[in-house]
Amino acid sequence: MKVLCYCEANSKTGFGHFYRVAILIEIIRKKYLNSKFEIFSNNKKEANKFFKTKIVFSKNIFNFIEDNKDKYDLIILDPPYYEGMKNFKLNSKLKKIFFIKNRNFKILKLTDETKPTRHYCDYLINDYPLSIQFKKKYKSANKNIILFLGIYAFLYSDLLLKKFKKPIKKYEFLIAFGGQDPKNLAKKYFKSLSQLKIKKIFILNNLGYKAFSRYQNHYNIIKPLANQKKFLNFLKESKAYISTPSNIMFEAFSMNIPGIVIATQNRQKKMGSIFEKMNIVKSLGLFKNVSDVTILKSVENICNIKFKFHKNKAIKIQQNLTKQIK
Repeated sequence: MKVLCYCEANSKTGFGHFYRVAILIEIIRKKYLNSKFEIFSNNKKEANKFFKTKIVFSKNIFNFIEDNKDKYDLIILDPPYYEGMKNFKLNSKLKKIFFIKNRNFKILKLTDETKPTRHYCDYLINDYPLSIQFKKKYKSANKNIILFLGIYAFLYSDLLLKKFKKPIKKYEFLIAFGGQDPKNLAKKYFKSLSQLKIKKIFILNNLGYKAFSRYQNHYNIIKPLANQKKFLNFLKESKAYISTPSNIMFEAFSMNIPGIVIATQNRQKKMGSIFEKMNIVKSLGLFKNVSDVTILKSVENICNIKFKFHKNKAIKIQQNLTKQIK
């Protein structure tokens, strides 16, 4: 099987799309051992660092796929999310791929949208917890679409689904604000959080690490951005976390670790509020409205998870996904 994966990563979109596609590649390889993958990305530099496979790029993804329609068996689309018209234009361009004449490849699309829109693909993954309610809307646009919906449709890595020994909890909190931390939340909250007399581990981007590494002490362990394996190990060793409403909510949920989340955009705010209703996190809303006092009070009253993770449900969805992809 030959697969083309479209995904982006930058300071605005974060690196979650790269991680999702990397996990999806590993899931597909379980069935198709000799599969070949190529990555289509605007950010060739970061893609080269992240993926151990061929990187391709063209100014127009539709033209590229149309010109190479007989080369691939599967196209994976994990488009970045932008506000307003930019997002509409991108999705309009991706829609055209579905209607390429005489295409033999299948299309798998990933989204975490909080409101259902029309998707033109053969398989759709939406890990937004309430996306199960979108089934009728999705089917109305494409009755043959195969859907993987809900919180267990998140692409949990093997590191989270395999059995592992119960880790020793070294830290009261892990603090990491969404990869590149585009809103500088680490800078905004570092002073007040670092003064708490509890042991914490900060995972910071390059600028944050350079600025704050000198403050490391018994209560504050300062680390630069880590790869996924290292990051998940740090998370396992923590009793709770403070972050943005992003992939970490799913990853921590799979380990039954509670968290405090601060949104940097409205769609994150909505995702965080849903996780809060499920008693998985404490959502503080948009960062503009979150003061140091608010975050410190939340640290004192961290929630206890009541919604337990069912590993077998996540495994079943991944097994069904590999079964459906042909």
